[in-house]
Amino acid sequence: MRRNVLLADVAIAVVAAIIILTISPGLAVAAMIAIVVLATSAISFRREARRQRRGSSRGRRGSRR
Repeated sequence: MRRNVLLADVAIAVVAAIIILTISPGLAVAAMIAIVVLATSAISFRREARRQRRGSSRGRRGSRR
């Protein structure tokens, strides 16, 4: 199931990239949009990774008791 979600995300990203490149007045604008999207994705990924690490460390502490 996780693979299907990944394929759907890739398909959405490709369609969005084609639309942005078609609509935007130049590649510089499309590049700026891409940088903003990548930065937002990186921040979201980092937050999720921190949450997972904190959650797994809490589970370890509870199992020591």
